[in-house]
Amino acid sequence: MPRLILRRFLHSSPTTTPAAGADFVRELAALLAAGRFHASVGLAKSLLLSPQPPAASVPDLYHALASNAAASQGDPQARSFLCDAASALVVASARLRLPDGALRLLSLLADARAPLPSLSSCNLLLESLLSLGRHDDVRRAFELLAASGARPDTFTWNKAVQACVVAGDLDEAVAMLRRMGCEGEGTPAPNAFSYNVVISGLWRAGRAIDAVKVFDEMAERSVLPNHITYNTMIDGHIKRGDLEAGFRLRDRMLRHGLKPNVITYNVLLSGLCRAGRVGETATVLDEMVSRKMVPDGFTYSILFDGHSRAGDSQAMLSLFEDSVKKGVKIGAYTCSILLNGLCKDGKVSKAEEVLQTLVNAGLAPTRVIYNTLINGYCQTGELEGAFSIFQQMKSRLITPDHITYNALINGLGKAERITEAHDLVIDMEKNGVCPTVETFNSLIDAYGRDGQLEKCFIMLSDMQEKGLKPSVVSYGSIVNAFCKNGKILEAVAILDDMFHKDVLPSAQVYNAIIDAYVECDATELAFILVEKMKTSGVPPSIVTYNLLIKGLCKQSRISEAEELIYSLRNHGLTPDVVSYNTLISAYCYRSNTDRALELQKEMCNSGIMPSSRTYRMLFSALGGANRVHEMENLYKEMLDKDVVPCRGIYDIMVEAYAKCGDESKVEALRKDMSIKGIAIEYDTSVTNCELYTDVVSPV
Repeated sequence: MPRLILRRFLHSSPTTTPAAGADFVRELAALLAAGRFHASVGLAKSLLLSPQPPAASVPDLYHALASNAAASQGDPQARSFLCDAASALVVASARLRLPDGALRLLSLLADARAPLPSLSSCNLLLESLLSLGRHDDVRRAFELLAASGARPDTFTWNKAVQACVVAGDLDEAVAMLRRMGCEGEGTPAPNAFSYNVVISGLWRAGRAIDAVKVFDEMAERSVLPNHITYNTMIDGHIKRGDLEAGFRLRDRMLRHGLKPNVITYNVLLSGLCRAGRVGETATVLDEMVSRKMVPDGFTYSILFDGHSRAGDSQAMLSLFEDSVKKGVKIGAYTCSILLNGLCKDGKVSKAEEVLQTLVNAGLAPTRVIYNTLINGYCQTGELEGAFSIFQQMKSRLITPDHITYNALINGLGKAERITEAHDLVIDMEKNGVCPTVETFNSLIDAYGRDGQLEKCFIMLSDMQEKGLKPSVVSYGSIVNAFCKNGKILEAVAILDDMFHKDVLPSAQVYNAIIDAYVECDATELAFILVEKMKTSGVPPSIVTYNLLIKGLCKQSRISEAEELIYSLRNHGLTPDVVSYNTLISAYCYRSNTDRALELQKEMCNSGIMPSSRTYRMLFSALGGANRVHEMENLYKEMLDKDVVPCRGIYDIMVEAYAKCGDESKVEALRKDMSIKGIAIEYDTSVTNCELYTDVVSPV
């Protein structure tokens, strides 16, 4: 019966083949008969891509080859020829990424029990299907091969496992992995790739316990993990925040004679940076050097980003110099991270110097890089520098986008150059760049700060005419402008209107009105608004409560302010340095220095780092009370906590020593100030009235 099915399949009528097409088919058959497989694949690709016949599909072309062989060779059913013909057509289809015909042929041959394509050609087909995202077809083809007695090898199984993982069927992937190498099934043994695919999928799905379990099975089944295995496991642990597990795996690699590679170290460095342990990266870098490994561009991207988050621009510059010395190529992505970190620290001109160094070394600046510098200059108010970069950008034929224009418009607005900002919007549109919500928000903010409240509403209207929906920032800027101009009732009306416009106010919008109430001594109204804030579904922030604390202190209701601080945890919040500074300032103003000092110790015990402002208030209180010895102890504590004294603190100490007649200490402090570049202020009186200002504006 099987032989009858095969005969019918081979002799069924294909699509009619014209004479010209028949010549190509005969040529292809001749190449196959001569064993010139690669040449036959090339011709098969041409035939499959041809808009003209010889064949309408892969099965038709297979039929044509079989028929041609019958006419010219006398043995059309020779298994080797038919296998080679099917293999060549499957390979051609796979390489063309047109697998449907090959799948049909495979199915027809399996049904007819005809000679199947070679396993290597079928593996190529599975790989092509996988790259096209056709995971179900991979699994169906695998099952067809297995059912037809083709005995899939490890590669075939790996593709099927991979298809299960990518499709999200991880349980099936694990089950298939465990079937591999089973004696009873006669399946091929798994290799490191088999495990790597499954382990990676489990980590991505958040199934850490299963990933560890599958990894441990490798040792039980004598499958040696490779670099990819270890790097995947280390990365998985580190992304879950378990750095120690990552480093233990690094040590395990070494014990098993596998030297960590650059990727291993990059993963570890990334974990340290994400955990805020940037100081420990130097040790890992030293280990890389000891193992004769040169950090790559990605290593420096990680380190630049880590130091940028830590605000250490000097470390970034040192690393950059190190990369130049080592000849590491810094690409546009790494460059943008470095420049962004420097700009965030206000070192924009230095960032421009770094860019010029990289350009001289062959880097082609991107729009992102130029936008970073333009925004950096705008944030520091150096608009000349921003527009200089803007011109450089255009001279390199890099088209500015909405991000470029928005940075410049925002910078001009903050510099109160509103007319120029408005003109730039017109220029932006002339150059085919559509204004965004952020564009109008910058203009609204600028007009609001300039007191041109009507213009704010005009901008809001223009925005809507262009099909843009005002955001919470748009309304927030208007609310803030009205509050700053003493129009609190109007601000509240705008707040209410936001709900009608389907724009939920943020905590910042409420805080602007709460601050205005506090400033005009209407603290009770501020408390009422906070309750309204809660009922509208907007949770008050720590800033909200700090404003209330400020209002209570301003009204001399310090005990209530202190109670409010201690109740913050009931609202899911933790007091911050501003909370304590406000209260400390209030106690200092009322000459209750002892309670102020107790609060300072309390904040330290709670893990809240006192600021220079905290110490300045305490120094002023102690100095004013001639408690010089305590002031000196506090100074030592401040230095131990790496808090840099401001000029105000030096001024207070100089005045206190001067009152005591201790000229040697006065001169010592002035010398220290001179070394640190702090200007000496000889009129050093600090009054309690100045201290009270801290209570009025703690935020």
